[in-house]
Amino acid sequence: MLRRFLLLISLFLFAAVAAQAQTVLTADQLQNGQAIELDKLGWKYSPNDDPRFADPQFDDRAWETLTSSAKPQDSPSGWRGIGWFRLHLRIAPELANVALNLEMAHLGASEVYLNGKLIRRFGVVGKTLAEEAAYNPNALPLLVMLQAGTEPVIAVRYSNQQGADERSFLAKWMLAWDSPSPFGWGGIGFKSRVRVFDAAASQHRMGYGVWPFSFGFLVTQTTAFLSFGILHLLLFAFLARQRTNLFYGLFLLGFGLNTLIIIEFFSAHHGVIEFYLLTTWALPFTWFCSIVSLIGFLHSAFTPGLPRRMWLFLAGALLMVFAGVWQLKSWSILGNLILAVYALEIVRIMVGAIRRQLPGARIVGVGLLLLSLTLAQSSLSTPNVLTYGLGMFGMILALSIYLAREYARTNEDLEDQLVQVKQLSAAALEHEKVKAENDRRAAELEEARQLQLSMLPKKLPNLPHLDIAAYMKTASEVGGDYYDFHTSEDGTLTIAVGDATGHGLRAGTLVSSVKSLFVSLAYHPDISHIFNRMSSVLKEMKLRGLFMAMTMVKVKGHQMSVSIAGMPSVLIYRALSSEVEEVVMRALPLGGMTKYQYQQREFTLSTNDIVVLMSDGLPERFNPQGAMLEEEAAKQYLAQHAQASAQQLIEGLAKLGDDWGGARPQDDDVTFVVLKLVECGRLDAAFRS
Repeated sequence: MLRRFLLLISLFLFAAVAAQAQTVLTADQLQNGQAIELDKLGWKYSPNDDPRFADPQFDDRAWETLTSSAKPQDSPSGWRGIGWFRLHLRIAPELANVALNLEMAHLGASEVYLNGKLIRRFGVVGKTLAEEAAYNPNALPLLVMLQAGTEPVIAVRYSNQQGADERSFLAKWMLAWDSPSPFGWGGIGFKSRVRVFDAAASQHRMGYGVWPFSFGFLVTQTTAFLSFGILHLLLFAFLARQRTNLFYGLFLLGFGLNTLIIIEFFSAHHGVIEFYLLTTWALPFTWFCSIVSLIGFLHSAFTPGLPRRMWLFLAGALLMVFAGVWQLKSWSILGNLILAVYALEIVRIMVGAIRRQLPGARIVGVGLLLLSLTLAQSSLSTPNVLTYGLGMFGMILALSIYLAREYARTNEDLEDQLVQVKQLSAAALEHEKVKAENDRRAAELEEARQLQLSMLPKKLPNLPHLDIAAYMKTASEVGGDYYDFHTSEDGTLTIAVGDATGHGLRAGTLVSSVKSLFVSLAYHPDISHIFNRMSSVLKEMKLRGLFMAMTMVKVKGHQMSVSIAGMPSVLIYRALSSEVEEVVMRALPLGGMTKYQYQQREFTLSTNDIVVLMSDGLPERFNPQGAMLEEEAAKQYLAQHAQASAQQLIEGLAKLGDDWGGARPQDDDVTFVVLKLVECGRLDAAFRS
């Protein structure tokens, strides 16, 4: 009797164990598009890797039973990077030959077997990180047909090598991901479910997330936000003083990018690293920055200016990004706290604007209420899509209406100002015209002066055997003097001193053109060739009466080439004879004729020889009695002070001209460049002193 009782107990326990090892799928569980979550149905798990585990007849009773296939790390064996999962099912008769859709989500790689047959690979399962190619199936359609009365076995060979090293920050992040987010799965294991296969519905179902809206709706929302955001940024670009367009455009752009990232979660197949970056960086950054931009919009619309605390709001957004990247445990609490601060600031601004009855405050208030309605709907488990859509697009419409009214008010203000201008008296209007013309001329002269000065070299060449100094003093009426240097790779120094005919901005334009030509042609060893090329280009520019007189020398070692086009003589002080040699070449300025034959002369210089290049501003300097200084005065000064350095000679020549001019204003620009050949040691000593 006792033996029979024990036998019955054993049979009962065996049946109970067998029943627990199998899950019955029924049609009632799959009604109305519902899904059966397979990951919570007691998967058998082994941390080993053996192809025999795919065999449906394989005895897995000794394997560990998981509470969830998404958390293999909770098993006694833990997670070692790769393993096998097996699930035993039973199919109700009403599901015989019904097309079912097996949906999965994971951040690793998997091979899915049904009754020992491989039906799909997602990525490449690997025993090491180098062998593995992660791929998130994200609920890709996987058709399975199960026969009634059978006991199918689903086996999954799965690897997630990123989660095997518990010291890795990615592994810690996946371990901290206790439940699926609205945007897919982020844990170490995998999620799986089964639903009735519906091709039409599958095309509109978005990934493994629980977001309630269709793919088409989110694409429409994203397109609207990005389009309106770009539109308002363009409006700001054309009317920069309306900063409301800037912040509103940034708000829409951030919101649109945030939704675009959500679409990425639903439709893409990222691995661990990409999913981590999107989740912890891109999503919070776009969300919080869009809210900060909304606060900036409200301040621009209803307060005198942006407060300094705007930097704190932006810092809060960046703090959330870093909190997510570094996986702070208080991330959610911190995010809610920062959002609460943002919400209080928005409410404070709007309450103050409505109390002061500022124009458009109520319209903006309606838009923000619609936005609040939208956010509240999106947080519900079963939101009303129509209400969500009306709130979202109603918010865009309300705020755009406000900005359109502001734009119209700005135009009305401009029209009122034009009417007031027309009502001015003729005398006052003429006075304004004269003043504007004077200001314009003064601005043109200042622009020409700045352009002229900008053409000059920022520093002098540094050559061991040459002491170089340069000087320019512009006249009150801006002319077009110019000097420049170029040092070739072989050590040849090219110096140009020019004087443009005419004054004002046109002369400055000519100088800028000559500057460009000098930079591109100075390398050529033949000065005559350089002058011909410059003259041809300037003539083709048809500057109508503008020419460039120029002196150019090339110095290499003790050899010097000289060419002059309509400029004063070049002075050469010879140290051996203590005499000043005057180099005179009569030629047309550049830009007058093409194919004009410019002369070039060669000279040999000795140590302590001095070369002076100058424009006509110094020799033609007038004193109060109307007499010119002449070149002879410069020659005499050079002969008397030849022992001085180049800089001292520059200062002396400048003083010579100023003393001669006296109280009479300078009529023309004064420019000269001084070269002195010195021994290398002497020049170094001069620099040290």
